[in-house]
Amino acid sequence: MSSRGLLTLRRVTTVDEALAAELDAMFDDGVSWDAEQGQRFLAHPDTLLLVARWDGEACGFLSAYRLQRFDRRSAEVLLYEIGVEEPFQRRGVGRALVEEAKRWAAYVGADELWVLTEDDNVPARALYAATGGHEKTDFTMFDYGLEP
Repeated sequence: MSSRGLLTLRRVTTVDEALAAELDAMFDDGVSWDAEQGQRFLAHPDTLLLVARWDGEACGFLSAYRLQRFDRRSAEVLLYEIGVEEPFQRRGVGRALVEEAKRWAAYVGADELWVLTEDDNVPARALYAATGGHEKTDFTMFDYGLEP
């Protein structure tokens, strides 16, 4: 695989069986594309799913949510998840996905794009710093598990 391949990004608005299989291969273990839930996600105007391809091969993805505010800030975007397949890491794929998410965030009227990651996720923290993110250490996240 050449390090000088052609990288393309595409906003996904529909997912067929072939793309679902490609996404499943990139998702974390135990996570898979669900046609019904996926369509609900894609149909919402405040969601973003990007797929990166290197010479046509799916190599990464990013999902994000526009969060409407009620104050003068109007909106912000949560970069929810990003994944780059190991053979394609350190080739600019993650950087390109983040930059495209930043462009989308500005386009949809957001004044901030933010992301959470684990303290020990060194590669993610390096990517976010390299793409202009500013680390904030004065936050603690609380999680509420809800029964369906």
